[in-house]
Amino acid sequence: MGLKKVLAGAVLALGLLGNAASAQDFPTQPINFVVPFNAGGGTDVTARIVAQEMTKILGQPVLVENRPGAQGIPGTRYGADAKPDGHTIVFVLQATMALNPSLYLATNYDPLADFAPVSQISESPYVIVVHPSLGVKDLPGLIALAKEKPGQVNYASGAAASHLASLLFQKAVGIEMNHIPYSGSGQALTDLLSGRVGVMLSSPVSVLPHIQAGALIPIGITGAERSPSLPDVPTVAESGYPGFKVSGWYGISAPKGTPEAVVEKLNQAVVQAIGTESVRNGLIQAGVEPKSSSPAAFSELIASEYKQWTALIKDAGIKPE
Repeated sequence: MGLKKVLAGAVLALGLLGNAASAQDFPTQPINFVVPFNAGGGTDVTARIVAQEMTKILGQPVLVENRPGAQGIPGTRYGADAKPDGHTIVFVLQATMALNPSLYLATNYDPLADFAPVSQISESPYVIVVHPSLGVKDLPGLIALAKEKPGQVNYASGAAASHLASLLFQKAVGIEMNHIPYSGSGQALTDLLSGRVGVMLSSPVSVLPHIQAGALIPIGITGAERSPSLPDVPTVAESGYPGFKVSGWYGISAPKGTPEAVVEKLNQAVVQAIGTESVRNGLIQAGVEPKSSSPAAFSELIASEYKQWTALIKDAGIKPE
């Protein structure tokens, strides 16, 4: 064997040993968990529930850092640019990974190339809610009203994801409602609660307290199964539209280049955290359905969602702004 091959083999062996030792010692300092949205929102609540349990498992604080603004683009880019050693992870979701690249010219990251997926942490179908003043009690009632008054029933959306999910829903059930866009989900919800608009597709976490208070009526779930947080509300598929399914999701990624062994250790911590009763109950109470995955499975989900929603946005004639 030549000297060059011997040296190359030695360097490779040392590198592998170094990576193994690095993963074994990881984490050596607090982990920065970047959430690219405001504190107190659904993403923040979900992140903090998981982070608290990951802290116990990893033996280092997992500290949530909110970096809100511009549809989550700056915060997500900040996470992608962090040192790829596992001590910075970023909260990712359908909106930032699958929608932003086709909707906003300002998107300055590649969801498929700039991240090392760690694990999905939840799957969350939308809940279709109506204001009591609309006079609708269930999904067939809404569909009948919208067919009786085409284009006259107002629906709100404060985010691209809920708007696109609403378009898919209307196409599936054969109705056309009037879209009232808002700059944020909070403003949309305010007008829904006042009765200025009658319908909204929302993540359960945002509207659950208002449903419990009787201010809004849930009439349908867009997932394949009923939501644990709203077990009495039928799915759209159950209501006569088999095969219909639209769900949002949350997850955790690391910067591209993070060692695989470190990603695997992070994944094990996430999976273990989501497997605990306290975390599962906390997420369900927050309105999201716990669901972990392998890094490979989460990578496949991001890629498939990116492809699906990119095609939908193009077909709908929506231009990036």
